[in-house]
Amino acid sequence: MKRKLSKKNTELFEPYMLIAPLLILLAVFILYPVIANIVMSFFKWNGIKKPQFIGLENYAEMFKDEKFWGSIKNTGILLLYIPLGVVLPLIVSAVLREGLKGWSFFRAALYLPNILGYVIMGSICNIVFRKTGPINNILTAVGLDSLAKDWLMSPELAINSLGFVYGVWLRLGFGCIFFLAAMSSIDESLYDAAKIDGAKWWKTFFNVTLPSIRFSIEFWVVLSFIEVLARAFSFIYTFTNGGPGFATFTLEYGIYTSGFVAFKMGYASAWASVLFVFCAIIAVFQVKLMKKEAE
Repeated sequence: MKRKLSKKNTELFEPYMLIAPLLILLAVFILYPVIANIVMSFFKWNGIKKPQFIGLENYAEMFKDEKFWGSIKNTGILLLYIPLGVVLPLIVSAVLREGLKGWSFFRAALYLPNILGYVIMGSICNIVFRKTGPINNILTAVGLDSLAKDWLMSPELAINSLGFVYGVWLRLGFGCIFFLAAMSSIDESLYDAAKIDGAKWWKTFFNVTLPSIRFSIEFWVVLSFIEVLARAFSFIYTFTNGGPGFATFTLEYGIYTSGFVAFKMGYASAWASVLFVFCAIIAVFQVKLMKKEAE
């Protein structure tokens, strides 16, 4: 009897023993920093002197800060480009899947920005979008000089240029690779049946391709939200440096300037706590989608 109980206890604890190293890493590198950041948001600290507890003053200052509300607005504008950042790679992937001549070259060319990275691409785009950059030079050369703009000096043009380049074009290559991989798992008999029924390309795309990779599309949407909310800093820093003025100033960029430029670590932690809440909402939404798909 004791042997049976011992074996049963071992079987119960074995899964936890196997995942224990991962749980320890998550606790040290994710859970602890999150809790420490929330705690620090209630303190005034310049990164050197002893922290001073000030309660909710950092949050009160943050909600009165025009830069904070401006960053919320700018982040919202960037999020509006997510639908285009989902639809465009879907369509391109579907076209490439049809066996477009030289599709391997197009796939490699589209993926090149992801290989170079955000810092390098931000620097390149900064040069391209300058008043004397290639875009304006090309427009002038083809007689469309009236369309030439000072792209990075106009607040409206700067934030929308950032939204299109970062939210759509820069992630197009990885999106195509991702959706092509998802489409490769679709049963070819479904496409054969659609051809027999006389379905055109668009009908096949909407009635066969999209329903078959629905989970992949949902995952890509959630990933796009996370990318815009919490991974755009390096690109913004090299592309616009948050300007002109605060036109491309996001929550993530505000954390950097508050903490590492103004040395207001407690205040930066308050900004980071707000960003964490947004990311947590997206993560919960993703988990619910995964559970729904599993059911």
